[in-house]
Amino acid sequence: MRCIPTATTLVLGSRQAEEIVDRHAAGRTGLEIVRRRSGGGAVLVDANHSVWIDIEVGIEDVRYCAEPMAMMAKVGQWWMEALRSLNCCPPDLWQFEGAMECDAGGDVICFAGRAHGELMVGESKLVGLSQRRTRDGARVQGQLHFADPTDVMLKVLAESSPLTRRPALISGPCREIIDAGLLAALTAAIV
Repeated sequence: MRCIPTATTLVLGSRQAEEIVDRHAAGRTGLEIVRRRSGGGAVLVDANHSVWIDIEVGIEDVRYCAEPMAMMAKVGQWWMEALRSLNCCPPDLWQFEGAMECDAGGDVICFAGRAHGELMVGESKLVGLSQRRTRDGARVQGQLHFADPTDVMLKVLAESSPLTRRPALISGPCREIIDAGLLAALTAAIV
């Protein structure tokens, strides 16, 4: 399911304190602030500068993985297959494996860290993933950016964060291809 935000919004992870946001600065920039039910760092959703897709896998589905990290890895593989099918896969794309790493401020801003299953270009995250599990299955939210949201996010954070990584971006002709065709390509990869 492609999710298209109606406003540029800073989305906090489920475990992040509201105090990390300077509400006055957010108001001046016109950003809405909301919270998601899945964990991880804050993300900026913007219909003009990113693509956000949720993938739901029911517990009875043969593609469901009971182990959360396995589910993240599988969804990351689907994203990689979809990007390759669109011929928009950077040549040095790879999938991160292992425990979440927040050494670069990723505990504050999602794209500065990395977690199991996410797609990387060099040391920068291209596709961020976040998972919410219920008794009915798993919902994995995924996002990639066409423009770097870091500076916008830093303007509304109450405390500066020691960021050393910025997201990898999709630009040029691939931006239009992905914007128009990623949902269909992901659907084909999953089936």
